[in-house]
Amino acid sequence: MIRHFCFHRSVVPRQIGERISIMLTFLKRAITIAVRWPFYRILCYAINTCILMLFCTHVTAQCSAVIGDGDFEAQRNNVVSKPWVAEGQAGIDVHKNLSFRGSNNAWARNTKGWNAIRQRIRLSEGLTYTLRAYIRTSGNIHDGYFGFRDENQKPVSEIKFSSLTGYKELRVKFRPARTGYYNIFAGFWAPNQDAWIQVDYVQVDFPCDDVNLVPADQ
Repeated sequence: MIRHFCFHRSVVPRQIGERISIMLTFLKRAITIAVRWPFYRILCYAINTCILMLFCTHVTAQCSAVIGDGDFEAQRNNVVSKPWVAEGQAGIDVHKNLSFRGSNNAWARNTKGWNAIRQRIRLSEGLTYTLRAYIRTSGNIHDGYFGFRDENQKPVSEIKFSSLTGYKELRVKFRPARTGYYNIFAGFWAPNQDAWIQVDYVQVDFPCDDVNLVPADQ
């Protein structure tokens, strides 16, 4: 079977001579393992490698920043606890089969006002961070927001969302102009009637080949 090693990788072209050099290296490797592999597997390996080296050369990995309890599995009861903070009326569903994955998820529910969860994290200047989470809502949500705030709780990068009948992954990118503390959040303005959101599997990613990770402050 031919295996595709470039799945979920970003790629860039190389010059012809460099490509040929790489192909020859991998062909030589295929020959050296001939004594252990059947011929058809060697052939598949060699062909696949040549094709991949023509079009797939540079890999950009994604690292996950250390945010605390992004899947809410460390939450022990329905009260939001560190490192998360509740805003308005919010809590945790524990072992209720309401999560996207795992056993727990966060929720916010109310008939009025702002309701959300947030967490303080530390970000580095010049890196592009991607905040991701899976969110679903009641059918009457019109003013949901998801993103980054600065240390003073002012939004610096956010998206607006409305009704999400099933869990959907939302993403927000942010490139800080300075190193420091920020907040990630997900919440909504209640429409003067009962409404809710559920949040799960929150992550913050950035390219590993930029700089080393600056951990979140717990």
